[in-house]
Amino acid sequence: MAEHSAADRTEKPTPERLRKARKEGQVAQSQEVSSALITIIVVVVLAVLAPNMGKAFYTMVTQGISAAAEGPSGGEVFKRYFHLQASEALVQMAPLLVVCGLMSCFSSVIVSGLTYSPKVLKLDWSKINPAKGVKNVISLQSLMRLFMAILKMTVIGIICYLYLNENISTMLELRWASPVRAAAGIASLIFGLMVRVCVMLLIIAGIDYVFQKWNLMKKLRMTKQEVKEERKQYEVAPEIKGRIRQIQYEMVRKRMLQDVPTADVVVTNPTHYAVALKYDMEAMDAPIVVAKGPDELAKRIKDIAREHQVPIIERPVLARALYSACEIGHPIPSNLFVAVAEVLAMIYKLRKKRRKKYV
Repeated sequence: MAEHSAADRTEKPTPERLRKARKEGQVAQSQEVSSALITIIVVVVLAVLAPNMGKAFYTMVTQGISAAAEGPSGGEVFKRYFHLQASEALVQMAPLLVVCGLMSCFSSVIVSGLTYSPKVLKLDWSKINPAKGVKNVISLQSLMRLFMAILKMTVIGIICYLYLNENISTMLELRWASPVRAAAGIASLIFGLMVRVCVMLLIIAGIDYVFQKWNLMKKLRMTKQEVKEERKQYEVAPEIKGRIRQIQYEMVRKRMLQDVPTADVVVTNPTHYAVALKYDMEAMDAPIVVAKGPDELAKRIKDIAREHQVPIIERPVLARALYSACEIGHPIPSNLFVAVAEVLAMIYKLRKKRRKKYV
């Protein structure tokens, strides 16, 4: 397929184009969103676990400082003690490490959803092509990453400067505080700074996410010819559509003719139209049309009616009105009630006379 210039790609990607792109691993990926989420999770977990972790590490440090060597075997004792303390430190750090690991794995899922694309895992020698590598270095994507990195460093520097300048008096007071109170004060200052940094990272991540979505949609744009070709692939051919309509018509026709024997009367034109009506006083509010048809179908309706001794009444004007205004399976409109009632009344009188005759 010939390559098209960006100027030719003026159409939005179709759902099918997006589905294929997702299958090939072309989804919006934002490193800024991932880093922001990981940073926020770390700050939240530390805020929750910091008191217990602080006490545990304080105990470990004081015990380590006060520990004394025990004769010639002091080296082995220290090694066992070091392993014990390292294990304890790892246990204290485990929740933070696990949460960070999980967030690192699932941050991309949060951004672009769960995507499985084996094609991305295949070796593609074009990706290590030096010429293509130079092209990627000066691409819009790389320029956006550079801009985001400069923006982050600049904004973080400004936030740190403003925050520390605002709390300089508090930091000076910590010189005369006890070690425990100084540590708590420093932790509070760091937490306040990290909250502000997290807010800034969220804003930058939002900007980057919008850009990545826009850039992906831009890459997936299609030409008008590509849209037409895709529609042709999924459109049903006229011959198939005609065949489907024919099958549907035959099914309706067959079901309709099966209902003719249940009708109370067939109203005819007498040759061009035939409409079969059924009425049950106890179950229906108005007569319903069980079958109708013109020309050959009308003749077939009348033949079935004769076979099953369904009365046939010639009312040209009424037949045309019923054929035009009524749908199969639906009741007749109110403006035809009187005319149909007269026909049904006549049919009921004829049936009553026949019963008396045979009685």
